[in-house]
Amino acid sequence: MTIKISISRTIRANREFVFDWWTDLSPDDAKLIRPLKARRILSKTKEKIVLHDEEQMYFKRMEFDVEVTLHRPDSWISEYRGRSATARSEYFLESGPNGSTILKYSTRIEPKGFLTRTFAPLVKPFVKRIFASEMDTFVTVLEKDYRARETG
Repeated sequence: MTIKISISRTIRANREFVFDWWTDLSPDDAKLIRPLKARRILSKTKEKIVLHDEEQMYFKRMEFDVEVTLHRPDSWISEYRGRSATARSEYFLESGPNGSTILKYSTRIEPKGFLTRTFAPLVKPFVKRIFASEMDTFVTVLEKDYRARETG
């Protein structure tokens, strides 16, 4: 059972700022993302970021090796490999009205293991709610940082 989730948001910041802000991954990201408990950056180049994430969603603790491929200036792909699931998340940026940016996010999660696959259809609405909430948090902080940069 594949879990597919798509989310779109309009962000009041220009595309270059959104790309740079969203792909500036660091261990401090755990302060913004509730399920993320720890993040280690293993390597970082202009085209690729390799990291290790530890997450807890509901009562399940998970670890993922993550490879983020950057396609500046308008997209990036994050691929997650873990014992309980693999996933591929794609992010696309488009220029929006009045200098805004439209972020289109889609992910495909492949649960592993009998129990995880069995309960995937039941937890999909909760997972989507968590992802949407995380995205709203990111957008709020990003827009605040953008306003501070523009006025500062």
